[in-house]
Amino acid sequence: MSSISWQNKYFRIVCLAVLGILAAISLVQGVKNALHFSQDLQWDAAKALLLKYDPYDISLSEKGLPVFGEDRGGMALKEFYDSFDAIGAPQKMEANQFPSLLVLLFPLCLFPWGTAKILWLFLNLCFSLGIAILLKKTFFDDWSPHAFCALALLMVAGTPWRNQLGVGQHTLFAFFFFLLAVYLEDNPVWSGLALAVSYFKYTLTAPLALYFLYKRKWKAFSISVAVHIILNLLMSVYTGVPIFAYIIKPLRVSSRLSGEGSIDIGALTGGAGYWVFICLGLALVLLFLAFRLPKGFEREYFSLLLLMSLVLTYHRSYDFFVLAAAAAGVAGLDRDKNPRLLFLCYGLLLLYIFFGLRLFGENNLAMGAAAVLYYGFTVFYAFYFYKRTYSNMSLIEA
Repeated sequence: MSSISWQNKYFRIVCLAVLGILAAISLVQGVKNALHFSQDLQWDAAKALLLKYDPYDISLSEKGLPVFGEDRGGMALKEFYDSFDAIGAPQKMEANQFPSLLVLLFPLCLFPWGTAKILWLFLNLCFSLGIAILLKKTFFDDWSPHAFCALALLMVAGTPWRNQLGVGQHTLFAFFFFLLAVYLEDNPVWSGLALAVSYFKYTLTAPLALYFLYKRKWKAFSISVAVHIILNLLMSVYTGVPIFAYIIKPLRVSSRLSGEGSIDIGALTGGAGYWVFICLGLALVLLFLAFRLPKGFEREYFSLLLLMSLVLTYHRSYDFFVLAAAAAGVAGLDRDKNPRLLFLCYGLLLLYIFFGLRLFGENNLAMGAAAVLYYGFTVFYAFYFYKRTYSNMSLIEA
């Protein structure tokens, strides 16, 4: 991929200045929201598991939350829910993570909720900076500093990143560790451990993990899976709950959200049972590509995985800040086009997702337009991807 640069110096300065101002405004608002809410951290689910309550039974119960008393330290959970009741935002436990993932939040559970959400905000800001640094060192290493800075500022300025920070979601956390795993891919142990941590948002990073199969990083991938097998077994012993239950229950909680995403396949089909088979078929195609693609398409394959991961499983619009990273593959496929049609379409999609949804509101009409743009672009990207990779595969076979 040729390095991207801007020809007009003054235009470049103006664009960076405007994006910088928008990013600063977004940052301030995101921090305010996070200090007030951060409700998606799942501190309550992790705390319940640490105290040997069953967070999955609580999540699946139709009776609502149990009465948390002083036994086993349950007053901390009571204070958590009371704090949200006090601001008119009552919460329900939604433990859709496996025990091996909730374990990663145990350090935050050593602090009271008020302290934990401040620490989580600080960590998410660090993860955001880390994402920018790692993207530049991996998939964007041949982009000019100005062009990459503009992309990073655009990501922060967009509504998805701001909402991600405000609700205390885990995609920043998971995506940082996935990129760290890519950066450390020549050290299979550390790369595998980083990849294991990244599975906290497995709806995003499980499809992205196919990148390691494409790169033939078998050891790192195996370590990432082994870590969770071991941790789930340990948590089964710790709580006395059968390991089989710890596999089934989180999936049952997750399945209840299958139709509540933004524009993913589950949301568009209303959570109908057949969406699973559609997603499974697409996942098998991505797996096939991991073993079939020739070398040299790291950026393009990564971006395809990223585009598909956001619609294969449940995702809300706040996860779509990662869409900025797909620019690596878009630029790679579109490098020989003048004008760059694919890149132009990608830019329009970014602007709508990052700013248009905020302007028009996330009503059915606005989300419908987002779905048309997103799926249309993804098909367009897949077509370019097929043309470029098929020609290379044909040359190799010849």
